[in-house]
Amino acid sequence: MIKYSVIVPFHSNINLFTICINALCKVLDFSESEIIIIDNNIGGSQIDFSFELIKKCKIIQREENLLYSRAINLGAANAHGKYLIFCDADTCVSRNFHKFLTRELENDGIGFSSAKLLNIHTNALQEFGITSSYYNFPHPFCGRRLDFNLIRDNHYPLAACSACSAIKRNLFYDMNGFDEKLLHSYSDIDLCLRLMKKGYKTICVADALAYHCGASTTGSGMGSSLKEDTKGLFMSKHPDIPIQISKYVDVACDYFQSQNRLHSKDYFIMDCSTIGNSELYIDRIIRNLNLLETSRYRRPYTQRDATKIDFLNFIPHMIRNYRVPILYFVDSFLAFKENSLWKACRSDFEDIVIDRHANIELLHNI
Repeated sequence: MIKYSVIVPFHSNINLFTICINALCKVLDFSESEIIIIDNNIGGSQIDFSFELIKKCKIIQREENLLYSRAINLGAANAHGKYLIFCDADTCVSRNFHKFLTRELENDGIGFSSAKLLNIHTNALQEFGITSSYYNFPHPFCGRRLDFNLIRDNHYPLAACSACSAIKRNLFYDMNGFDEKLLHSYSDIDLCLRLMKKGYKTICVADALAYHCGASTTGSGMGSSLKEDTKGLFMSKHPDIPIQISKYVDVACDYFQSQNRLHSKDYFIMDCSTIGNSELYIDRIIRNLNLLETSRYRRPYTQRDATKIDFLNFIPHMIRNYRVPILYFVDSFLAFKENSLWKACRSDFEDIVIDRHANIELLHNI
């Protein structure tokens, strides 16, 4: 009796793919599990069929790139398990991840479960749920260490990444699977939103861990124009998405205040974010932390979610010498990691860094 059907869409990067299959074969019991690989490569299969573990898998070959949604739906149509588990080919799962994910699906009202995804280079949090901020979708507390207090427990986000996730097979069929019109991305968020409209919640499971590289499932043939078109289609389907980032900002502010006592309330605001609604974050954090804004300067960086910014050359030098604390708003707080000299220049002040993923931290702690 098959209980777990693990679907792996594969397009490219054979090295990560073999790591993925190795990890799955170590943790799965094949008396109750099956692995379905969608060999999704227009240039011909890269899979080594002499690889011993491949013989344990069911392989569906296509001479075209089906892209993510169609590939997953094809795998689901050939699955026999009670649960469908989606694993991108660039993931590396941990022991019992499938049991942690599917256990939550037995609770009333839970429709979709997702693992805690880790950065393959830093072991930091890559994703543990997706929330909404008008027309962008932050990943709360992205970049944090795994011992960070606010990511230790299960939680119920607006949506979650499908890179390592689970849903009951019958429910997936009832929802007509992933929307195949969403060619590039957003299919997981779309599914979670459709489930929410049916009364189901999405859960992120703290004990289910997986490393995830990202961006290797569909391949590099997807240009930015197609991604923008896909986002446009997605937004037209869901024009009334509830804005939920504020609740994460509030929680982050409460935690920040429990860990730090500020000696000054006067702050200069330096907005380097790429998002159009930065005031949603900045104004709320100023209010929550009871700060007084002296003035505000906006200079958006050129790349979304950049984790390396040379602030010595990016921020005007006169701001570096301001004799009041600075509140920086960036896409990712990790952008300050390699700015030792800037931090040394600002060491006399309690500068604060906030980002679009609801991270709040003192500059000298980054």
